[in-house]
Amino acid sequence: MLNMLGKEYTADLDIPVRYTNLPANKVLTTDLPKKFTLHVNAFGFTLLRHKLSLTFSPLIFNVNDFTRNMMEAGKRPNYIILTNQYLNEITDQFSSDVEVLSINPDTLHFNFDQMIQKKVKVYPNVQVEPKRQYQLSGPIRTKPDSVLVFGPRTVLDTLKQVSTRYRNFKSVSENIQDNVSLVDINDVEIKGRQVTVNIPIEEFTESQMLIPISIENKPDSINLKLFPNRVKVSFLVGLSRYSEILPADFKLVVSWNEMDQSRSMLKVETRAVPPFVKSVKIIPDEVEYLIEK
Repeated sequence: MLNMLGKEYTADLDIPVRYTNLPANKVLTTDLPKKFTLHVNAFGFTLLRHKLSLTFSPLIFNVNDFTRNMMEAGKRPNYIILTNQYLNEITDQFSSDVEVLSINPDTLHFNFDQMIQKKVKVYPNVQVEPKRQYQLSGPIRTKPDSVLVFGPRTVLDTLKQVSTRYRNFKSVSENIQDNVSLVDINDVEIKGRQVTVNIPIEEFTESQMLIPISIENKPDSINLKLFPNRVKVSFLVGLSRYSEILPADFKLVVSWNEMDQSRSMLKVETRAVPPFVKSVKIIPDEVEYLIEK
């Protein structure tokens, strides 16, 4: 038995492999083999020791070093490597009593996608439930409003925004500034893990004004009278902007083109309202008309 173990043999060893030093400017899109089958020559004692070992330290396949940065510098998306070109580099990772004769698989396929960066908007994925008589007084914003992302071109070409993690703010009666994390995206690195969400909240009050009605598209030869020619507009406005509201900020119209001879009423429509008012109502929202010839 000892005599047999002292002889040289050839055998196959399955060894795990770890790929290191991949091109930094590309992302790998294919799965590489997790192990190599090495056809080796060694003494029986050495082979028995390897066969009885429950675990093997992985082989290190240093991609850039082995290929002399060919993939790092190259512009092609696909590369083929013949593993047996690197027998010496693989053999050097074993003790001197093991000679690696060949490697299976004999070919490795590297498919890459180009890594790029771009700036995308941040979407505040938040829900706000103000207290009674309180409302949003402006748009919800994030700071920063956009972030830099880094990843494969095929992913970033269709990426338009990144989202914050969902937050629900209830019974809100004052402005909110809160740090919220961004949602991770597979294969994409986001510069900055969180943003500040700004939510403007203000107490609102109801106000009313009498606004004159204009007539659109009326022929010059027609004299059209409205009854009434002014209507009440009710709206909600934040207390801080209450004194800024003027009747001239509103524009109400009826359209000659909408006239229906079978009806004696015209619909009153808004053409302009201040951007900071909400829940605008026109009372009444229809008026009578009289055509004078």
